[in-house]
Formats: sequence, C-alpha cells, structure tokens
Amino acid sequence: MCSLFAKAYPIQEIDKNLGQDEFEITEVETQPIIDTYQNPREVLSYDDSDITTTLLDKEKIQDYKSDNDFNYKEELPEDNWWTRFKRKLSDLYYRFFDWLLDGVPAEGILSFIIGYLPYILLVLFIGFIVWVFLKIDTGSLMMEKINAPETLLSDDEALIQRHDLQQLIDKALANGNYRLAVRFYYLLLLQSLTNKELIDWKVQKTNHDYIYEITDLKMRKQFIKVTDIYDYIWYGNFDVDKNAFTKAESSFKTLNNQI
Repeated sequence: MCSLFAKAYPIQEIDKNLGQDEFEITEVETQPIIDTYQNPREVLSYDDSDITTTLLDKEKIQDYKSDNDFNYKEELPEDNWWTRFKRKLSDLYYRFFDWLLDGVPAEGILSFIIGYLPYILLVLFIGFIVWVFLKIDTGSLMMEKINAPETLLSDDEALIQRHDLQQLIDKALANGNYRLAVRFYYLLLLQSLTNKELIDWKVQKTNHDYIYEITDLKMRKQFIKVTDIYDYIWYGNFDVDKNAFTKAESSFKTLNNQI
C-alpha cells in the first residue's frame, strides 16, 4: 500500500499590518500510516501429528455403572396409599399452623417446634401404649386363659372373701393337687395382707400392683419372692410335686409370719 502524505494549510492570525489579501501560511507534515495487516491463514499453524485412539474397558464401564457412588439419578418414592396418606396428613398439619398463625411464616424456635412436634407426639404416644401394656399385665392375663383348672379364675373375688382357704389348701394337698394348693396359699396371703390393710385388694389389679403398696421393705422383698413363685407355678401351668410344694410353702410361711 502506498504511503500517503497530506498537507494542511491552517489559517494564522491576520496581521493587522498586512493587507486584506495577504496571509501567513505554515505547512504541517503528518506521520505516514503504516500498514500492519496480516493474513490469518499465513500465521496459523495446523496440527498434523498422528492421533492415538484410547479404547475404554467395557468391564470397567460396567463396574462404574453398578457402583452406587456414581449413580446420580434421583429416585422418587413410590406413590402408594401410604405416601398419599402421609402427604395429606402433612398438608393438614401445616395448614392448621398456617391458619393458627394467620399466614405469618414461623421463624426461630417456633419453626423448630412446629417441625419436630409430630415426632415428639409420636414418642409420647408410643410411651403411653407401652405404659398401658405394662399396667394391664397382659402376660398374666394371657397365661390365665391357658388350661385354667376348675377353680375358675373369675372367682378370685369370691375365693379371697372365703374364710376356709386353709381348708381348701388341705383338701388340695390330700388330693395331690399341689399346683392348686399353691394358688389357694397365695390367695390366703393376699387375704391376710388385705385384712391387715397392708394392701388394697381389687379384682382389676395385678399381683405386681401390690408390691408398691407394701411399705415395709423386708416384707415387700418377701412378697416379690412368693409372687414370682406363684406366677411361675400357676401362670406357667407347670406340674408341681411334693418337694417343689414344700419349698414354695416355706417361702409362703415366711411371709405369713411377717404379716
């Protein structure tokens, strides 16, 4: 490209001493414009080296697919009646608090309480069920239904009010029914504790309820012992021979003497 030169002729201040048609002219020379353009095709370099193809091990690829650490899929829970029930229950729960707070979002400690309140209520409910289960002594109730003898268990109230329990014990021993004799002996002890106002006998109570009604610690310890013997023999539905009855009778007499 050819270099360009330009001349400029600026007008200087008119000399008042010169005539109207006379001017002082100064010639200004500009710098030449250098052409720096380069063709891109002349400066680019192309990679013409050989390409090495890397083959992937199919077995390793399958191992990666089987590894859960590389599984980034988000699995949605199965939609069934239980998940729909939980969603409905959760929706009602939070709608209730939204209504209670008049639409104001819960923050801070209140938000924490609302979030964990269902779990707290669930723990309390389970604790209540366990408490009721222990209170009614279902184990004893179930054992009472297993092969109960003719002395009907529903007759406890009538038996404990009888004054001839000792005669019933002697009759059972005469017939060789040591298991039934153990039952009458235990009822006799409950009768004695009730008469001494050491326990408050009720037909709906369990034998273990009376343990905490006995204030004397020595007597309470002996009562626990004879109650365990009675539960083992009577509710366990085990046959009792004379030797076993003699050992049980020794514990019964010890408690009777303390009363």
